[in-house]
Amino acid sequence: MGSGFKKPVIDMGNHIPSTKEQEAYMWCIKNNIFVSPHAKSATEWYLDITINGNINTSPTAYKKNDIWKQLYKFYVYYYDKYANKIEVATVEDPKDKTKTKQKTEENSNNFKLF
Repeated sequence: MGSGFKKPVIDMGNHIPSTKEQEAYMWCIKNNIFVSPHAKSATEWYLDITINGNINTSPTAYKKNDIWKQLYKFYVYYYDKYANKIEVATVEDPKDKTKTKQKTEENSNNFKLF
C-alpha cells in the first residue's frame, strides 16, 4: 500500500529527432558517448555528457522542449567531431571471403571533452 500521494508528473516536452540526429545518437552510444538530462528544478535541466566514463555537466540549464533539442545538438556535435577520426580497418574473413570493417582500438578511446 502506498501513502496515497502520487508524484507530480514532470513535463519535459518532446522533440522528434531528424535522421541525422538519430544517426548521431546511435553512433555516440556505440562509441561510449552519452548525453543525459538531470534536473535542476521541476522546470529546468542540465545535460551530463559522459565520454568513456568522464562526466561533464553543461553550464546552462535548459527549459522544457529546449532540453531535447540541445541533447541532440550535443550528439550531432560529437558525431561530427569524432566519427571520421576513428580509424576503420578492413578485415577479410578467410572462411567466407567477406570483408568487414572494424574500428581500431588505439583510436576508439581517445575522445576528449570540450
